[in-house]
Amino acid sequence: MILAGIVAGGSGSRMGSELPKQFLPLGTKPVLIHTIEAFCRDDGIDAIIVGIHPAWKEETRRLLREYLPERPVLLTDGGIHRNDTVERMVNTALTQLHCREEDIFLTHDAVRPFVTSRIIRDSIRAMEHYPICTAAIPETDTVAVSSGGTIAEAFPDRQQIFRIQTPQTFRIGEFCRIYGSLSEEEKAAATDVCSLFHQKGLSVGLVQGDIMNLKLTFPPDRIIAETYVRSAE
Repeated sequence: MILAGIVAGGSGSRMGSELPKQFLPLGTKPVLIHTIEAFCRDDGIDAIIVGIHPAWKEETRRLLREYLPERPVLLTDGGIHRNDTVERMVNTALTQLHCREEDIFLTHDAVRPFVTSRIIRDSIRAMEHYPICTAAIPETDTVAVSSGGTIAEAFPDRQQIFRIQTPQTFRIGEFCRIYGSLSEEEKAAATDVCSLFHQKGLSVGLVQGDIMNLKLTFPPDRIIAETYVRSAE
């Protein structure tokens, strides 16, 4: 079985919105619906789970009834941090869908609505070679390292720098083994699932992402997304 887990527990603080950014309108639909639809369109995905803050579960159910009435989507409570939400979605897959350890799980940001079928399929194929993989794109800007944010202390070779996107893809059993071995501090410190695997010395494969697989974080991102949606109509 191949599952998609949509991480949708974030707030809209950096977007400057009272609504969590995954519920903001994008074209004629909320961002979250665009993201779920991207995985619904891919025949390789057997089930979709959304990790959502409990306060927004009923609104999410309402949106699913309105926009995706024929597609069953499981909801689970989000956790206190990203990887906690992923663990809860994996547990839902195990308990409600009776998934096996070898089943493949793709985790994806709810606010990356333009993920393509090519990225999804490449991520699934990459599981033949790696314990985990992530979509990524090469960095095109010059980058600097600064411990204090005021002085540039190093300029890494940008040809060796990649910007990490999602989906991040792994097998359920491997995730459970690694997550269960971590302390609470290690779990909270890791910014994504790939960081967890890397902490344990496992290789993280890179799948070619897409510049338009952008994460809606700040107000200008939403302007770009609206322009892209209108151009695709």
